[in-house]
This record gives sequence, C-alpha cells and structure tokens, in this order.
Amino acid sequence: MPSRLLWFLGFPVLVVLGGCGDQLECDSIETRKAVLQTISNDHRNPLVNFAARESTAKPTAENANPQYLLGEKIVTTSASEDKRTLQCSGGISVSVGDIKASKEVEFTVQKSSDGKLAVSVAPFQF
Repeated sequence: MPSRLLWFLGFPVLVVLGGCGDQLECDSIETRKAVLQTISNDHRNPLVNFAARESTAKPTAENANPQYLLGEKIVTTSASEDKRTLQCSGGISVSVGDIKASKEVEFTVQKSSDGKLAVSVAPFQF
C-alpha cells in the first residue's frame, strides 16, 4: 500500500515536470539568447547607433563591440490560443564605450510544431 500511495502522490509532479520542456516562455534562456542575437545582428539598430554617437571614449578593441543586456524582468503581454506565439516586453540596455543606453524592447516569440524557435523584434521607437 505505501508504494501505491507514493506513486499516487508523485504522479502529479511527473506530469508537471514532463510538460515543462515544451512550454514556450518569453523569459527562457533560449528566448533571451535569440532576442539578443537578433538585436546584435541588426547593424542599423538605433539604440546602439545612439550610444555610439554619444560615447566620448576612444574606440579600442575593448569597447568597439556593443555589449547588450536584457533586463531581469521579461513579461508576456499576450499569447495565442494555442500558446505557440507570445508577445513579450522587457528592458534592454547597450553599452558602447562610456555610454549606456536603455530602451523597452517588444518582441514576438513563436515555436513551430517541430520545436524550432523564431523571434522577431519590433523596431525601436524614439
């Protein structure tokens, strides 16, 4: 009897943990990496261009590349009915030389039926 009780009590935990891997989240490590990659690959990014214009530091190997950081809190602003597409929002900052510029970033994250993640970032509005 005790083994049945243990199995019965443990089953809901297994169900919950088993479903975690497929869950799409705005604030997952995978999503954060995809957002940062998308933004850093955009060489016409107005946020980094602003920081670069305002920086008074002389360009060196250390400060030539912008350093991006997503804020601690990324929130889901809406979700599709099937939970495969999320609208997300959070803070992002970029450091170029001696200047740090911050802005709110809005993005969409979508997971296809084969598990691939796609992220699109809304252009920065100034």
